[in-house]
Amino acid sequence: MDIDENQTFDLGRWHCELEAQPAGAFFRAVAMCWPAQGEPVQLPQDAQPYATRPEALRHAQQQALRYARQH
Repeated sequence: MDIDENQTFDLGRWHCELEAQPAGAFFRAVAMCWPAQGEPVQLPQDAQPYATRPEALRHAQQQALRYARQH
């Protein structure tokens, strides 16, 4: 997976898409996950912006992994 691009991954019954959205000079981590059958879930965004796209994507990935493992 190239950390500079948007990412997707599957974990168990969950499919997740990760994105680093520009927010001025920073990036916001955005993660959306959905079960094999069901509606997408937009995970809450952090109030904290990240200095780089790879940093935002790493955080989005960690958030999505935690969510998918807990649900």
